[in-house]
Parts: sequence; structure tokens; C-alpha cells
Amino acid sequence: MQAEEAGNVQELLAYEEDTAGGLMTPEYVAIPQRLTAAQAIERIRELEPEAESIYYIFVIDGQERLRGVLSLRDLIIASPETLVSQFMIRKVISVPLNASPDEVASLLAKYNLLAVPVVDGQDRIQGIVTVDDVLAEVLPPHLRRRVRPGA
Repeated sequence: MQAEEAGNVQELLAYEEDTAGGLMTPEYVAIPQRLTAAQAIERIRELEPEAESIYYIFVIDGQERLRGVLSLRDLIIASPETLVSQFMIRKVISVPLNASPDEVASLLAKYNLLAVPVVDGQDRIQGIVTVDDVLAEVLPPHLRRRVRPGA
């Protein structure tokens, strides 16, 4: 395991397994709200290999607090010189680090989300929980997808 991966695992071990903090991945895409659409696309090109998924692009302020979210579609169709802060969605659904898997699953289902950001007490994004990760936790064992041997 590489040093960066080991550090990520060690951070995640600090959270209870049955919480959003324990389920989250620290690999997500976040960009500063001061970027233009063109700058944001360039930043995503730089960051994408690090992220597990880019379902959503999270927007942060100078103190790394979660301020908005946008889709790749919105980013791509935005005028290149438009600031991200002008077209981001400001009302972001998020969960605290200590949210239960059932709470996370409920929010994902209620708002039809593919992932939800996990934030600390200062509203700083710490990671994301994806729908597949939370489903693996909340579904009864007989309903979970089974991996075929050799697949």
C-alpha cells in the first residue's frame, strides 16, 4: 500500500464502521468557488485520476467549507468565463460524520442521489458515501449482489 493510501485508511479507521465517516471514501472532486468554468474543467482533469467517482463536483470556499455542488453537464455547458459560484447549486444535501447508514440511505433515496458528501462540524467536506457503498451496508445479506467465483 502506498503512503497516501495508508494515510487515507488510517484516517477512516478513526470513525465507527457503522457511520457515514466509516463508510465514506476520501476520494472526491472539490473545486474552489472562485474558478471559472474553463478553470474548473482543467482542475478536474488534474484531479480525476484521484477520485473514485465524479458523479458530482463539490464546490468549496477558501476555508474548504462546502458551498455548492454541480454536475458535469452543468459545467460543460456553462460559458467558459462564468464563475462556478454563479451556476452551482447552493443547497447541498450532506450528512454529518456520525450519520448512520440508514440515515445516509434514506437521504440518497429521498433525493435520488448517487453520492452524498460527508461534512464535519465546520461544514468541511471529509469524503463522500456512494449509493453502492451504503446499499452494501443496509441491505439484508440475501439481497446483496453476489460475486460469482472467477468473475
